[in-house]
Amino acid sequence: MATPTTFPDWARRTHRAVPRIPVARLATLNTKVMDDRRRLAVLLITRPLVALALFVLAAANGQWIFAVLLTWLIYGSALTAVHHLIHSGMGLTPRWRHFWLSALGCVVVESGHALQVTHLLHHRTDDQAPDPEGYIENLTWAQTPLGALQFRYRLMAWGWKFGPRRQLISLELGIHAALHILSLALFTTHPALWVYLSLIHFASFAFGVLAGKGPQTNYGRDIPTPLIRVSTRLGRILFFSHDKHLEHHAYPKVPLPRLASLQDAIDGALEQTDEPVLDVVMPI
Repeated sequence: MATPTTFPDWARRTHRAVPRIPVARLATLNTKVMDDRRRLAVLLITRPLVALALFVLAAANGQWIFAVLLTWLIYGSALTAVHHLIHSGMGLTPRWRHFWLSALGCVVVESGHALQVTHLLHHRTDDQAPDPEGYIENLTWAQTPLGALQFRYRLMAWGWKFGPRRQLISLELGIHAALHILSLALFTTHPALWVYLSLIHFASFAFGVLAGKGPQTNYGRDIPTPLIRVSTRLGRILFFSHDKHLEHHAYPKVPLPRLASLQDAIDGALEQTDEPVLDVVMPI
């Protein structure tokens, strides 16, 4: 994908990109992290669909507390699956990869193909390249609430304007709009869809805050390094293995749950870099 020559000020890469880490090629490592990805693909794709089905059942039976808790699983697992699809980490054919990018994106009212455009830019190591996904790290705490609310729509707009699949992104955005119109039309008789969309928007807002001020960012820290290694236990479950942000930038095609087995190789490579490495140990 060609990088546009002009882009909005909010998308300029004013924070430090994660540099290329001199890790060994997977082919030279005695690892099986890329084996049997089809079974992992089934798990990652079906998990948000099962959670959505459980949400429908809970809403139909008035179990709203259970339904609210399921929103975390739906949103987190759907975006995690989309993330793996963006990086071709599931071993699927291009046709199925694009199908599930659209389908799972629509589950959480996102444009999967717009996210593909912005996330691949986020992995660029060229400091002059735009990074519409990373701009939120530069916001102050006072600016973060509005920035988090705008986050998903700015990414959608960028993907539509500069992405190579504008027609497909337009279809996904049309579904996004249609779901919101339908939820308002059914609000008085069947409010479940409106409640679901409201919960998904809240989850998206929380994700925006986490993207800007989470443990993987260096906001407010004295060491201006993009190499931040996060150590956590329970947080790995809560974040769907996205705590392995630095490791993911080293091996973007490796499925997130399998990055832990490459930790020794990544740590060895980090010791050879001139960049400072910041270790963040979470209490959970």
